[in-house]
Amino acid sequence: MEVQNPFQILWEKIPSTNFTDFLLAKFSKYGSNLAMIDTESGKQWRYSEMRGWIEMCANRLREIGVNNINSRVAVITSTTGQALFVHFGCSLIGAVAVCINGFLSVGAIIIANDLRLTTSNSFVFGGEMRKPCSAKGDEIWQQVDISESTHAITESQFLSKVEEVKRKAIMRGGSRIKVVKLLDDVLSDVKLKKDGGATKRPSTIQQTTSQPPANDASPPIEPPQWSLTSPESSHNEDESEQAGENGQMPGMNVTSSKQTLLIFFSSGTTGLIKAVEISHRSLIVNIQQISCPIYGPPAIKERFLLTLCLHHIFGAISAYYALANGATLFCMSKYAAKNFLDSIEEYKINVVHVTPPIVQMLASDPLVEGRDLSNLRSVIVAGAPVDPSVMSVCKERLQLKDLRQAYGMTELGGLCTLSHFGCNNLASVGVPLPGMLVKVVHWETKELSAPNQVGQLLVMGPQVQPAFYKNPKATNDITDSLGYLKTGDAAYYDEDGYIYILDRMKDLIKYKGALVCPSEVENILRSHPGIDDCAVVGRQDHVSGEVPAAFVVKNAQYQLLASAEVRQHVAGKIAQFKELRGGVFFVSDIPRSICGKILRRQLKQYWDRERTASKDNLVIANADNVRNRRPNSSTEKRDSPVARSKVRSTKTIK
Repeated sequence: MEVQNPFQILWEKIPSTNFTDFLLAKFSKYGSNLAMIDTESGKQWRYSEMRGWIEMCANRLREIGVNNINSRVAVITSTTGQALFVHFGCSLIGAVAVCINGFLSVGAIIIANDLRLTTSNSFVFGGEMRKPCSAKGDEIWQQVDISESTHAITESQFLSKVEEVKRKAIMRGGSRIKVVKLLDDVLSDVKLKKDGGATKRPSTIQQTTSQPPANDASPPIEPPQWSLTSPESSHNEDESEQAGENGQMPGMNVTSSKQTLLIFFSSGTTGLIKAVEISHRSLIVNIQQISCPIYGPPAIKERFLLTLCLHHIFGAISAYYALANGATLFCMSKYAAKNFLDSIEEYKINVVHVTPPIVQMLASDPLVEGRDLSNLRSVIVAGAPVDPSVMSVCKERLQLKDLRQAYGMTELGGLCTLSHFGCNNLASVGVPLPGMLVKVVHWETKELSAPNQVGQLLVMGPQVQPAFYKNPKATNDITDSLGYLKTGDAAYYDEDGYIYILDRMKDLIKYKGALVCPSEVENILRSHPGIDDCAVVGRQDHVSGEVPAAFVVKNAQYQLLASAEVRQHVAGKIAQFKELRGGVFFVSDIPRSICGKILRRQLKQYWDRERTASKDNLVIANADNVRNRRPNSSTEKRDSPVARSKVRSTKTIK
């Protein structure tokens, strides 16, 4: 059967407009309330000032040649919230913003979670979670090339990388990255030139920066230390010449709300990355869906902490969602556990959206002890399935009123399931959002699955318009004949319509024809006090096909934990065919994507390297044997079997 939400929205009344105009109509209701605060620099923006900043950014983009749908602006940044202005500016112009992680590599090979063999049947992963692994070591160029980005906006810390990408584009020809500008340049009143020159115009901005005030417990926030006098509404001569008769900004070339606004990149956990196109309408619909009152905060003036990256769909949707509902968005420029907790405590944060590793940190990290996090009332986690026991510990430890899982995909245009505010079903990712149709089908027969039967999750809805940039085959392959998007996730639903995500279908372990869900075994492993983190993957076996194997991160207090103890802990708690026949391997870290998904392919590289090393050692051993048999002196030559046979032959002839 199909599962859907009993609450529906009249989708024909959704405005057919560009995304920025949709948001600006909402911003106008919030007056001088604070819209955004940069926690590092102290910069603040009010809702009444947002239109001016967005129009100014659009003007700067237009000056460097960004004009319509054929302009694709690579926004290569960290987690800075100021990148939102580029998204909004592109929306006004009718251009496309390409969201790229500035921490990715360019040129030289950089493997974030570096694989280093160690002794005792283990190996070590080093590096930072925010820098995904790449075998090619040229990730930024790859994404720029796939998306055919024509311009680049970046931060100063990434400028050298982006300039290298531009040089590569020039060498290869074509239209990639013709202009590179800093984010600060497109958020200033200095007129830009394509060749890098600039013209200073009369400034309408009086800006001073300081640390944001320490807020009291009341909803209003203290006045900012800097102000904006609507920079582009002052109608300088340059802007007056550009404006049309109706006073609108020129170049608003959004002919349809189905036109592409953003390009994100699929995580690549099951293959090569793809450029996913997201339309104006998809974003508008998804914001409308999750803004239904049943889903709770944020409300006007509530404080929303953005810890997620804007180059990921969950981070972007979370930021838009907070602003559309009148919250004050606190933007962290860099995530660290201490900074995250400090921000919640200092700014009395009410709402956060996070990934699974942050929930794990909140549940177990000693840094949480002794902090006043009482203002935090709602936490939503998405990106990968979370162990319900970890969710329960986190909720109890923080005394949260609301902790929920959500489910979404880049290809789905955002979130598609969520529970109502205060729901206590911590294992589920919720029910379908209004307008969404969800079904679970058998992975072989494609027949509809009954409640509590595992199969592949398929989704259809008003915001689901899957499209991979210039990749029609991939676009066609991701939907079925009825238009449902094939998520590739193993899932089931219960009698009440709640959805439960297990694993990626490609990650299921096939042991003698029976399926093993890695997450089921992982949840049991995490119940051992000596295990901080773990991952279960299938190891090739010539008899059984695949056997489950575990990679385990030891707790600091259990350094003597042995593989036999780990296997014994699992035995008896699950069916025998799910036990760890593939072995237990101790690691220093579990490699994950930026949204918290376990990079199981990277874990499997251990055995690939092990096989390669064995082959190399065999070749070296054979070479050594050959060298040892080779004669090294005239005496050895005389004493060799061949030499002796020649001597005997000579004597015989005589």
